[in-house]
Parts: sequence; structure tokens; C-alpha cells
Amino acid sequence: MTHSIKKLEQKLYEESLQLSEYAFQYKVPSEKRDKRLQQLKVQDVYGIFSEGSLAAKLHLLSLEVWIGNEKYSMGGIAGVATYPEYRRKGLVRSLLSHALEEMNNKGQTISMLHPFDIDFYRKFGWEVFAYFNKLYLTKKDLIPIKKTNGSIKRFTKETYPVELHQLYDRYASNHSGMLERTKEWWKERSIGDLWIAIYYDENHVPQGYLSYEVKNEKMKVEEFVPLNAEARHGLWNFICQHDSMINDSELVLNPNEPLSFLLRNPRVKMERFPYFMNRIVNVESFLNAYLKHIEFDDRLTLTIKDDQAEWNNGTFTVSAHGVKKSEPADNTVVMDINTLTAVIFGVYSPKALMDMGQIEGDLPEVAKLEKLTKDVSPFFYDFF
Repeated sequence: MTHSIKKLEQKLYEESLQLSEYAFQYKVPSEKRDKRLQQLKVQDVYGIFSEGSLAAKLHLLSLEVWIGNEKYSMGGIAGVATYPEYRRKGLVRSLLSHALEEMNNKGQTISMLHPFDIDFYRKFGWEVFAYFNKLYLTKKDLIPIKKTNGSIKRFTKETYPVELHQLYDRYASNHSGMLERTKEWWKERSIGDLWIAIYYDENHVPQGYLSYEVKNEKMKVEEFVPLNAEARHGLWNFICQHDSMINDSELVLNPNEPLSFLLRNPRVKMERFPYFMNRIVNVESFLNAYLKHIEFDDRLTLTIKDDQAEWNNGTFTVSAHGVKKSEPADNTVVMDINTLTAVIFGVYSPKALMDMGQIEGDLPEVAKLEKLTKDVSPFFYDFF
């Protein structure tokens, strides 16, 4: 069933906000309401109406993400909501299909979202690419690990130096999928009411940072970003300096962050959470851009299945000269769009995905997929 989808005009932003409040069970205070409505001006909000009232909606954000040293245009899906009386009528399906077409038209070759239900979005081609670990500590765990010669300086969103952007960008360029943050994004979304602590080495060169809050005798570290071992030690020792103020702390960590291994007593509680999902919006466009920044001297035939974006269905020949649609071949490697996304972003190796039954093909051909990957790990610290 098809539904009539409209891009919301500014006069309907209040109706969109009311749907968000109902669906996500929160209330925007009156003093913050105008600011929240202003934020919608830089988003495309699409809605489906029933008898003149908004029944379901979806927000599309125009953003960029890093894959190694290169940035790619990304469409961020957010605020997907439906009133309960209109659920299970295919409204969200229609909105997601519309969003994919819009992103494709805009040249946004990647899309990301935070899922309310992972299995639901997998059906539309999005796949989990980013996880995080949450480390739970008590006062007795706060033992410094190694003295450093550097120093810590604290900042707020109003006082932080531009060095913070540079630290983050250096970290992001060693990963796949991290967001390119604007100055406004830093202030309003990444920092907000949090503290920023930057570690400087003895030559006063910034080498890492963390963002955190201390409230009700508990410290929550939202971002822990060391660029080297010294910064890791210095930032951890700064956390330990709060031992007289707190009873507990929680740290949100990159799954590849080795801090827990370095603790005096590593036997602490740590949980792993699936976090963000992504998908390639246009296989041919994305791979043609991506191939410009890697060394791929082979020839590979890929058959991609994508039930939601018909332009991705088919067989592609990938070579040093680029990507183009072709006829199926005997040596083709077959996978769906979810799996191709997982390969490109380094979620699992092609061999591992083949062992899971997610990739079909001869092993020598599947091995060629390794050359399409970069030596960077997937991660994502933001939210939208």
C-alpha cells in the first residue's frame, strides 16, 4: 500500500514535536521548545497524514562520516514515530522507502540510524556496525596506573579550544563511520552540559580528551579518546582523582579501547551494547568514490540483493577502473546489502561473514573482498 508523503512546512513543526513527545514519552520544557523547533529547520521532516492530522513522520539529516581519512555524505534517519492507532499499516515502511529515494537523489551514499528494534531495520537493509562497551567501576577501582608528566585542563562548551576538534578528527580518521562534527554540533550535541578534560603532554601538545559529568556522587564518562598510551594513562589518572567525590563511575568505551586491561584489578563489570546501524544507499556510487582511496588491483564480480533500493539489485564488476553493472558470472560473490555494508565498514571479515552463511561464493573470490576493506575499525560516539 502506498501512502502520500509530504515534507513538513515550518508551521507543522509543533505537530511533529508533539508526535515525538507522545511516541518517545518525554516533554520538552516550554523554555527549550523554541530552540528544539528551530533545530528542525536544518532537517527534512517527512510526514504521512490521516484526515488532516499527522499520523507518522521521519527526520532526515544531512551529515558526513569518516571512513579512514576520507569523508562521505551521509543521510541520518531520526525521529521515526507513529501514533499507536496508525501502527502496522505500513506507514514507516513507506517513509523509509521515501527516505532512501531522497538520499539517493541527494548523493548521500551512506545512511545511519539508531534503531528501536534492530531486526526491524535489518529488513530495510540497515545493519549494526557500531558497538560500545560500558565499564562499571566503584571507588576501590580508581587506582592510578602510571604517572605521566603531562597535565589536564578542564573546559565547558563555552570555553573549549579548537584543539578539541583536531583531537577528535585524528581519532575519527582511524575508524570507519565516525561523524564529522560541526562547531554547532560540538556545542549543542556532543558537549552540552558536560565537562571536557584535555590531556596535554609535557610539551603542551594535546594528546587526548574525555567528556563527562559528576552528579550525585557518580561520574559518567561519555567519551574517552586517547591518541596514545600517555594520554590514556593521564586521562585515567584524572578520573581517579575524583575518588573523594564519587562512589561509582561509568565509562562508555570504544570496544577496542584497552583501558580495562590496564586496571590494577581488571575483574570489573563490563557490558557490550549494539549501538548504531548503517547501510550503503547506492552501491555503484559509493564504491566508485571509495575505490579512489584504496589500492584495489583485482577484478571482482558482486551480486547484491537489496529489497528496498531496486537500483542496488544486480551484479557489479569491481576493478581498479571502477564499478559498473554487469551480467552474472560463474565466479560471482553473492550477498545482501546488509552484508556488503558490514564488509566495507569492517564489522566482520569477509571470511567470517562467509562462515556465518552471509556470503556465497568461492573462497578465492571472497578473499578478494579483503582488498576492499581498510585497516580501520568501526565506531560511533554520537546520537541523533
